[in-house]
Amino acid sequence: MEKNSQNPSPFLAIKLERLKKKLAETQKELSETKDLLHKQENENIKLRLLLESHVNPKDEYNKSRTWVSKIVFIIAKANKPLRSAEIIALLLRREPVLHEKESKEKFLSPSLTSATKSKRLFPYKLPGVRGNFYCLPEWVNEDGELLPEMRGKIY
Repeated sequence: MEKNSQNPSPFLAIKLERLKKKLAETQKELSETKDLLHKQENENIKLRLLLESHVNPKDEYNKSRTWVSKIVFIIAKANKPLRSAEIIALLLRREPVLHEKESKEKFLSPSLTSATKSKRLFPYKLPGVRGNFYCLPEWVNEDGELLPEMRGKIY
């Protein structure tokens, strides 16, 4: 019996080798998974930083300004004529109070009208497109026509 306990049977030796191989494969797989997890964590950190800078840009935006000034700022920052839906989408990132409004279009409409009446914005109607594009005064020539380089940014 002592002889058998010191020299395991060939069947047990084969089983032991298989278990060692399986352990090595599992350890290798675990190591690869761990590396992949670290890469994904790093990617996640990068994306969070990018999202943070996208959601909360570090620029001159001031929440205490009037809605007209905020709209003019958003259009100037975009550097192209924008429709009201685009303005709303850009303002939603910066104005939590806008999320609470049932109809964002109705909420911003008076401000757009006021900005147009005060000549801080000019509406531009593109044939075949519903609604107006809102433009800064410097983007419109003396005849009230949108400058060609700005018209090109709409399409």
